[in-house]
Amino acid sequence: MELAIHRGAPETIHKLGTMLDAVFRSNQPPGEGMPREFPHLFSEQNAHNLYYIADGEQPVSMVGVLVQEVLMQGAAMPVASIGSVGTLSAYGGKGLASRILDRVAADLTDQQIPLMLVSGDRGLYRRAHCVPVGRMFAVEVTADQAQRMRERLPVESTPQVREISAAERASSAARLLPLYHREPFRYRRTEQEMAVLLNAVWFARLDYVQRLFEVTESGRPVAYLVGYATRNAPETVEIMEYAGSRLAFLHALTDILQSFSARAVRFHVHIRDTEMLYLQNEWGVSARATALQGTVRVLNVPALFRNLNPAIREQSGAEATVRGQSGVWNVALGANSRVFTSPEQIGAWLFDHDESCLGIPFVHTDDLNYI
Repeated sequence: MELAIHRGAPETIHKLGTMLDAVFRSNQPPGEGMPREFPHLFSEQNAHNLYYIADGEQPVSMVGVLVQEVLMQGAAMPVASIGSVGTLSAYGGKGLASRILDRVAADLTDQQIPLMLVSGDRGLYRRAHCVPVGRMFAVEVTADQAQRMRERLPVESTPQVREISAAERASSAARLLPLYHREPFRYRRTEQEMAVLLNAVWFARLDYVQRLFEVTESGRPVAYLVGYATRNAPETVEIMEYAGSRLAFLHALTDILQSFSARAVRFHVHIRDTEMLYLQNEWGVSARATALQGTVRVLNVPALFRNLNPAIREQSGAEATVRGQSGVWNVALGANSRVFTSPEQIGAWLFDHDESCLGIPFVHTDDLNYI
């Protein structure tokens, strides 16, 4: 008999976390790894969005869903972030995760959720019609480059860089959140969510050193960044999220590198972040175009265009209208129209940056708020 798909409840969170830790965090106390790293996903309020299959009382496969709102170029849109997808090894190869993903996609489509964002690019996700879309820039700055850039950046006053200690991370949310809210491509985030996120990434990752820094000018916060280094590659700092003044951010890189005793720092730049791209190019730091992290599945085509039309109008000067049935959609944009025979084609046309695509800039999916 086929094992049934269930939805979580507050009382099942610990069992699900314990199962996932056996898959992904076997070096952590059971239930203390993934749930502490992703507290919004494993919260009581979100428990019903944890889909799983159990053998008797034992969960054996799970897919986590967190519905959030993203802001992109004047459009606010709900999306479902997918993560914590895992199956116990004894139950692998049975298609359990694929079954759960199909159920998740069907439920989200019924709920008028336009898009599903997935944290990876596994064959499992490709078989579930998830495709890579969009582009961003990857930048690497050496310690020497950071120092040379710092000496030439036209800052009005010398920015001060301070690490925010573990004890004060959550309480710093109110001070740092306004910086995040000025980012044009971001997740909608409350102060309470910010406080939880600033603590979440620090738990359970034994092979990571992750830290939060604030940059101030005349005592006023002007930027912040979350940086980490792995124990296997301590010479390179990866910036997980940053917001605020780009000048202050670049000025702070020397202090960050010194704080980590590292030789280089890497960070991503949004494709529409013209200020950052200008600054790093002006001071001789190259940016490499690369794909956005993870993959995307278009779920509900009419809902997608309803939510995205402000961004489409901003990008092209006209709103799109869509008509279709049985998997064939006719999309009219101004005097032009196109026929699409799959959601994958629509996702690529909207978000990719090839000449034939509309190229709407997509939100990054690898920051604090992904899931």
